Amino acid sequence: MDLDRLVADAEICVRCGLCTSVCPTYNLFHEEIQGPRGRVLLYADYAQGLVPETERALVLAAAYDCLDCRACQTVCPNGVKPGEAALDARVALQGGRPKDRLTALALRFFHSPLLIDLANLVLLLYQRTGLQRLVRGTRLLERLGLGRLAFAESLLPDRPVRPALRLTGPRALRPAGEPKGRVAFFLGCVMNLVFSEVSEATVRVIRAAGYEVVIPRETTCCGAPHIEEGDLAGFESLARRNLDLYADLEADFIVTDCAACAAELKKYARHFRDDPVYGPKAERVSRRVRLFSEFLDRAGLPDSVRFPFPTTHQHACHACHAQGVKDEPERVLSFVAEYRPMEGSTDCCGSAGVYNLTHTETSMRILEKKMAAVRASGAQVLTVENPGCLLQLDLGARKFGPRVEVKHLSQVVWEAIAGASGEPGGRSSS
Repeated sequence: MDLDRLVADAEICVRCGLCTSVCPTYNLFHEEIQGPRGRVLLYADYAQGLVPETERALVLAAAYDCLDCRACQTVCPNGVKPGEAALDARVALQGGRPKDRLTALALRFFHSPLLIDLANLVLLLYQRTGLQRLVRGTRLLERLGLGRLAFAESLLPDRPVRPALRLTGPRALRPAGEPKGRVAFFLGCVMNLVFSEVSEATVRVIRAAGYEVVIPRETTCCGAPHIEEGDLAGFESLARRNLDLYADLEADFIVTDCAACAAELKKYARHFRDDPVYGPKAERVSRRVRLFSEFLDRAGLPDSVRFPFPTTHQHACHACHAQGVKDEPERVLSFVAEYRPMEGSTDCCGSAGVYNLTHTETSMRILEKKMAAVRASGAQVLTVENPGCLLQLDLGARKFGPRVEVKHLSQVVWEAIAGASGEPGGRSSS
């Protein structure tokens, strides 16, 4: 990643403005620097020495004001990639390192699966000792002047968090009959930390589709949080560890229920294409990666499955815009439930990694608009395929309404399968 790529985007931009029509921040503020076109031109000016070094912080702030939702990339007729350019700018302006010590410390957390598992246990204790109810009931963090920490705490779900799948789940599971193939399940960090029940549902659905599942417990973070914070060195370190683990693993597919993980794993091939050692490994890994809905759309399900509640779907940005996975979740949901289309389903919900923590006011304005669209759909259940979106939308249901149930798509599919077969975990309309 270098500044030359930032100049190349500006050279092919024809200033048509299509990107501004879908940009969340531009449509809130109506300022050119808050839109993809303005940001791309600013990056290019900086790269060519047209912006004084004293304004470096302004350029970096513009890069971080971008949600990296990549809706602009979906509509651009010339293939300009402003979302990816924002990440390139962060890396280039920060020298491939985190922007500050606090960010560096937070990112180090994702290098250790053990720390993620320990954090899951701390979260279990936080809830089960009643401390969460106490903190929220007394508004303790707000009273102590810890507003940002209070908001971060509010993102945690009300429902009981379950023990991490990496701690409790088996390493391999076979389907009831002869396997159609073998799937390696890529266990995401936040899924393992907060949404263990989602990954359990994902694994059960894959088995129900007739595939053997292996769960490599040595899996580390895909590197998405690191590249989003300009930490190129951290991203590459994690990516190489995953490539060493998965490149020669015997599996037909590598499936993940996290859209950000799927997008990053698929991008490994492009990132390492010139690396003589990791280039071939990245190619072997990336071509087998499938997002849950992408895999299930091809694998198929029994005709008898049905989820009894009207359901709508929010397309995670890293699914529809970063991977082009849009029709697949809609087909899956239409097959298992009464699918209610939602206006603006491909618009960002405002989560965007840690954007809701760093740009909370903007994020909440985007989220409020999203929840109004959910209400207009008339759905009782809202699905999505990304853990950050699950946290954000669950907060939205509590903060803005409607009080829909926010679930991962795999949970709805599993409840449909279990309900049809009478297995535990199924759900009826009564």
